[in-house]
Amino acid sequence: MKELEICWNITARCNQNCKYCHRFLNLQDLSFDENLQILNNLYDSGINSITWTGGEALLLSGIDELLKISYEKGIKNKIITNGKLLTPERINKIYKYLDSITLSIDSTSDDINESLGRGRYHYTEIKEILDYIKEKEYEVKIRINSVVCKNNLSNFNDLIDFLNNYNIYSWRIFKFMPLREKAVINKESFDISMREYSKVVENIKKESKIKNIDTRIEEDMEKKYVLILANGDIVITNNGKDEKVGNALTDYMENYI
Repeated sequence: MKELEICWNITARCNQNCKYCHRFLNLQDLSFDENLQILNNLYDSGINSITWTGGEALLLSGIDELLKISYEKGIKNKIITNGKLLTPERINKIYKYLDSITLSIDSTSDDINESLGRGRYHYTEIKEILDYIKEKEYEVKIRINSVVCKNNLSNFNDLIDFLNNYNIYSWRIFKFMPLREKAVINKESFDISMREYSKVVENIKKESKIKNIDTRIEEDMEKKYVLILANGDIVITNNGKDEKVGNALTDYMENYI
């Protein structure tokens, strides 16, 4: 089986309320020791790269220490964050344990960010983070995740111009996906056609200075990811349906990657 990206949704909690989000909801966080057990199981399974996400991964108590332990094991850590907790002090503490920081931003417009559920000042918060990392010249890759949906189709030129001011390693462009949870409930408000999505991607590839532009549509969620949920469940998506195949507290990952 082709090796898949391990995405550890280490908490279902989030400090934003994105209306298009398809994260798993209402899952209880595991204890630090249980998460450490999962990390050890991943290491023992030969996993050498983990994408830490959520929810908002930085909300989890003990996440900084888990990143440190993972780094000391030689695992490549990639974290996805909305940035609300990524203060200068937090960046200084954890950047050395990270191969990359992925910041989620879909628009430079305060009105659009508010309509999406990210919060009115999300753009300003992301800009402050990017400015700080640029000033400090930290050796950590900066990646960007953006979701293309009905609300932000007309605003991507401004986002391109903004990101062109920074040394961004890669930009992953997601088409809105009504996979589960809020995204299913709000499908009518956010859904777009493949033609609309492709037009945005084509423009980004033409105008952006970022060399690594990656795309994600629904079928990619089935072909490229294994999810570990906040309760330890191992989930693979097949034919648009989530399938629990094990639990990372007790299972090794050889059968799923």
